[in-house]
Amino acid sequence: MTDRTSESISWEETRALIAARIPQGVIDRLRPVPAGALRHLRTPLRKLRTELVRELSSGDRGRYSTAYDQLAALQLAGILAAATPAEALEWLTSRRLLDVTWPRPGGGSSSPDHHTVLLTLLAPHRDAAFHRELAGRLAAWLPARGDAARWLITQGLALRSGAEPPTTDGYVIGWLREGRLMGSHHREIGEWLADQGLREPVPHHHSLLSWLRTQPRLAEFTRRAFEVPDAGAEFTESPSTCGWAESLAVVAAEGLLDRAELIDLCLGRLLRGDRPGNLRGFLRLYAVLALDADEILARAGDHVRLAADGAPGAAKAAQAALVSVAERLPAELFVELTGAVLARPEKGLATVQLGRVDAALRRDPAGADGLLPAVAVAFTHPLAAVQEQALRLVARHLSHAAPAVAGAVRAAAADLGPALRPDAHRLLEIPAPPAEPQSDAPVAAVRVACAELPAAPAGPLDTAERLSALMADRVPDPGEFEVVLAALVAEHHRDAAALRAALAPLAARRAANPDRFPFIREVGGALAVLLDALTGRPQAPRASLAVLLGMPAFMRTLGVVTAVRVHEAACSAVEAPVPLLLATPTAGDGTIDPAVLLDRLAAYRTAGARPSPADLAQALLRVAPPALPAVRAAAAGLGCELPPDVAPPAPRRFHTQTANMPERLNGVGRAAAPVVRIAPCAPEAAPAPEGVTGLLHAVPDPAEYARFVDVPSTPAIELVQFAWVAPWHPEAVAAHGVPGAVFRVDAPGPREPNPLLPRLAEVPGEFGPVCHLLLAYGLTASRAENRTAALDFLLAAGAQGRLRPDLLGGWIAALWRLSVAKPNRVLPVLAEAARAGAGRTTWAVLTAVITESATEPGRRGLADALVLAAECAVAEGIREALPALDALSAAGAPARVRAESARLAAILTG
Repeated sequence: MTDRTSESISWEETRALIAARIPQGVIDRLRPVPAGALRHLRTPLRKLRTELVRELSSGDRGRYSTAYDQLAALQLAGILAAATPAEALEWLTSRRLLDVTWPRPGGGSSSPDHHTVLLTLLAPHRDAAFHRELAGRLAAWLPARGDAARWLITQGLALRSGAEPPTTDGYVIGWLREGRLMGSHHREIGEWLADQGLREPVPHHHSLLSWLRTQPRLAEFTRRAFEVPDAGAEFTESPSTCGWAESLAVVAAEGLLDRAELIDLCLGRLLRGDRPGNLRGFLRLYAVLALDADEILARAGDHVRLAADGAPGAAKAAQAALVSVAERLPAELFVELTGAVLARPEKGLATVQLGRVDAALRRDPAGADGLLPAVAVAFTHPLAAVQEQALRLVARHLSHAAPAVAGAVRAAAADLGPALRPDAHRLLEIPAPPAEPQSDAPVAAVRVACAELPAAPAGPLDTAERLSALMADRVPDPGEFEVVLAALVAEHHRDAAALRAALAPLAARRAANPDRFPFIREVGGALAVLLDALTGRPQAPRASLAVLLGMPAFMRTLGVVTAVRVHEAACSAVEAPVPLLLATPTAGDGTIDPAVLLDRLAAYRTAGARPSPADLAQALLRVAPPALPAVRAAAAGLGCELPPDVAPPAPRRFHTQTANMPERLNGVGRAAAPVVRIAPCAPEAAPAPEGVTGLLHAVPDPAEYARFVDVPSTPAIELVQFAWVAPWHPEAVAAHGVPGAVFRVDAPGPREPNPLLPRLAEVPGEFGPVCHLLLAYGLTASRAENRTAALDFLLAAGAQGRLRPDLLGGWIAALWRLSVAKPNRVLPVLAEAARAGAGRTTWAVLTAVITESATEPGRRGLADALVLAAECAVAEGIREALPALDALSAAGAPARVRAESARLAAILTG
């Protein structure tokens, strides 16, 4: 082979090698040449990188491909020509060069070969000092989340040069991941180096434990593993494998690690807390370490703090450890543990602790003075079952407490739920307070003032600024959207040149490529099309409008109405500008004052303009039904075609999909797993109209599986516009919102909460069965934000006298029977409603739920519903018959259901 170590190489030859795209060609030519002999290439290489990166942003696919294919060869040339470790690091970690694919000689490409990159760095003319410094710099660069490729290079450099890189977060994460691979026939980088003749042979490890026993910096890395974010996720393996937790415990037992230090590190990490996926790994390590009694007692204070403030799993583990040494635990720590655990919301922790307290007091009644005040903390527990258990425990042992302690505990009983206070008065011998007079007069409905629209933009510049903000908003406010859209149309008619000048900076930031379909149906994308039309760069808005109106049925949602209107405005701006929009609301609930709309129609007549179909149809949907005849007559006088005079659908039939009913075949011809649901059916009537009105009439098919398993057609950016499409017809709007609500029951759903219910509560139309079904779904949504939105709807509708509690309770019971509604979600929201002043409304909802569920007394959560109903009855002074309690008190019902039914019956008849 020809020795080329001293042979010079020109820039032209190097540029040709890079243009040839093959990384190995660059390596073969440049690797034998010392970096000093390549100094003349460094500046041209940096300039070439800038040039190629610029080509990547050209927007031309051919130029992009040509530039991209040269990046890997360029990166290797830069690494080989680097004079210092800092320069080599810059080429290794350049953002646009990270992990670029390597073109193959015969065509195609492959993932980058990082072993080859390492071998390139280990060129014979690079000394150990260069490798040590580069290893340290790379370790410091590694991102905290880890980077497998750069970690491999770092570790290879360190092993070759004897370096000890700093234990940065990224380096430690890489070490943990390397160890986890050892049980999967993985060959570590040291073995590869030995194969290349770059170090002495090393043994192959078949397990993580074997590998750990050979790690020279084991203690150092282990300490850092408890400090690095997300390290706990690397500790999580299935119980059948000997993973990190098991292996660390073994090496600690063998003396390679200090067991006491390992326990302290683990407890400290659990005390600091983290997201569940990370804590799970440290909890596993804690369980595997299996602390003995002396180790637990030596750290009893840490365990008490963990039981008080730790994550639920960690608190449970700490409590179990302390319970195992309860007889040796100092009394003051047991009292502290009891108060701390009972202040937490978890039922399991509370019931276990109350059981241990009961056993302790049976063993030694003298402990009552310390323990009973701690038990009284449970009187404020969110779960009535825990409150009742604590009350009965106190009643059993109160006679052993000093008078002052007993008095304090009796006073604390005032914090018990209303349903348990009569029991507290009897069991603790507390005098009953005088009854307060209760009024049976109905609560007057509250008339809520209609909100106002945002102020209209003041001129072209303000319009442009607010349009920019609107397009950047993830969930644009419908009021802001309406006033900005109206201003764009009006300003274009008034002075198109001035508006174009104001919009020019925003238009300059727009990408040159036309928008694709999934983008043009969103508010931001549709407004971008309008922006192009207003600034003289129309992107075929008429074609986009046809696409939107011709979508398949499963994508025909009310959110498209907004996009259709914007595209129609773009068409008008290009073809025949109109003086103003007809459909802009006049109030903050999406409605239009009929008198204002008549004035707008008169302005059209004066200007000789014809209304756009979608604009006119939307305007008519926003007018109160009694005023429609006069408005339609005025519109007909303009000579335009009116949408059909057909009332929007108000479904009265519902489809129930159970777990035993087969779904329709999905798009690939496979039977789909059933999505249990209740959804409204479209009324059987004449075919739906065309255009905007047709979109409202196209109620989603309740048997169409695809509408309920995902929400591509109903993201929050569209849902927020639904209510204002037809503010006088909330039943039709709610029917379009049900698929998204069904999806949000079990799936985490989009990051943004469902905005439909809060908007729907503001509209003036009548709430019927579909709105109440939508509310029932909202009350059991998986995200707390969506349940809070449902609570706001319930309170607002109840205050306005527009809520039908019997209807809502019936839907909750129906969803409960299908196991769709989760009592641990619904009942806390109803309890919050009662605390917010809607006690009688909550009572009415619960009586419907209880009545509908009486035939299934064993249904989970029914006892908790009875407890909440009892609290409402006590708080509101309700004394009325509830026949369903007879069935729930029968012998076949579960014991707790019978007990709570009897308590509620006693309250109602007392």
